[in-house]
Amino acid sequence: MATPLPNLPKSPKDRLEIYRLFNGMSIAGKEGIDEGRTRAPLVKTFLIEHVSDKHGGSPRPPAAIWSQLRAEPELIDDQFMSLQGEVKPTGANPYVTTVGYLEQFDQRFFAYYTVEGSQQAKQRVNKWIQKSADLDSTWFSAPLLQALWKHDISYRGDDRFTKLSFSHDSVFELPEDSAADEVDDDQENMILEEAEEGSEQIEPERRRSRFMMGDRISRIRAALGNLQSGYDPLNALSAVRFPSLHERGSHDLYQHGQVTNRSDSFEDHRNTIRYLYRIYRGVLNTTEERAWRDLEKTPQTMAGGPSHKGVPLIIHFHEKLTKATFDCWIRRAFSKRNVFRLWGEPNWLGPTKVHVYGADRHLWQPLNLEITESRMIAILPQGTCGNTFHRLITNIQRFVCPKISAWIGSQPFESMLDQVKSVDREE
Repeated sequence: MATPLPNLPKSPKDRLEIYRLFNGMSIAGKEGIDEGRTRAPLVKTFLIEHVSDKHGGSPRPPAAIWSQLRAEPELIDDQFMSLQGEVKPTGANPYVTTVGYLEQFDQRFFAYYTVEGSQQAKQRVNKWIQKSADLDSTWFSAPLLQALWKHDISYRGDDRFTKLSFSHDSVFELPEDSAADEVDDDQENMILEEAEEGSEQIEPERRRSRFMMGDRISRIRAALGNLQSGYDPLNALSAVRFPSLHERGSHDLYQHGQVTNRSDSFEDHRNTIRYLYRIYRGVLNTTEERAWRDLEKTPQTMAGGPSHKGVPLIIHFHEKLTKATFDCWIRRAFSKRNVFRLWGEPNWLGPTKVHVYGADRHLWQPLNLEITESRMIAILPQGTCGNTFHRLITNIQRFVCPKISAWIGSQPFESMLDQVKSVDREE
């Protein structure tokens, strides 16, 4: 059962009042973790991406965005506000209360702080994103999480404990007559930390790998490479744990931009959020700059359709999809609600080959896709938000093929993650 949402002040005198409140909850939460019981809800942060003016959009003040989402924003200062939302407690009437606080880091990125239960908070954030084409999650793809492990976490002390989580759910392998057609993105993206244990739920047999490595950093570093080379789903890294640099505890980062505070300090948590924001901003900027710098001067032509000038994102599957899996994926990948946030009408050119001339529901930017059983090629026009690249890679590894190779133009995607090595951990 989800932890009830505590009463949060709607109109604190300043943000420091909220920092102190969350700091007290962090101390109690860490004590509860140490004792193996719930003493206070854990603070969670969601990094959210907004339209940038360099994509031809018109950035709006966060108060205007969340007013349209009926979140009743109330400004605390120029970059910090409280948000309201409906809460539906079990066995009681729904009511509206303060659900969390929004901080604006820059024109493009926001942090949403809350102590609501993870699944409820994630559903709330997802609804905001679905209702606003201006917003998107920050997508920490498996290659980016791997880079964070390689260049940061693995150096935080050999004897420190950490955790890596891997998740691949082949939801498109489900039988045609199953209830899979009704699975939405909230269910497909179930957070690993809340995965059921000992559940008696009857599920169709399919490839479903959920694996967690919780151990000392030195042991994981020694074993990880061999494990990943021997079992493809262990390349679908979905969450990592950052041991705190200065305080007791850690911080869990999930690929949809959620960070859960397991330390005894909200200040340490917020510093971690700022650090991850700077990394993601740098990687996103690098993705976009290199993509448009390498933009081919000649149009990209797809068989059966017009030519389009744009940079290709190429994702190669290390394991070919079966025709049944391919059919199910294409049928559902462009439905009204889908985790890929794509829109379009597939044009079948063969048993396992389609072209799609469609759009990304985030900012409704055009994109053109060629999809086969062994690869996806997306032609993205100049100015496309870099989040489109990262969301496609993240969700293909999570739901289609756990081991991939990706390029943006002629540049390997992994080579664009060097930003991780150059960002200071300290502000």
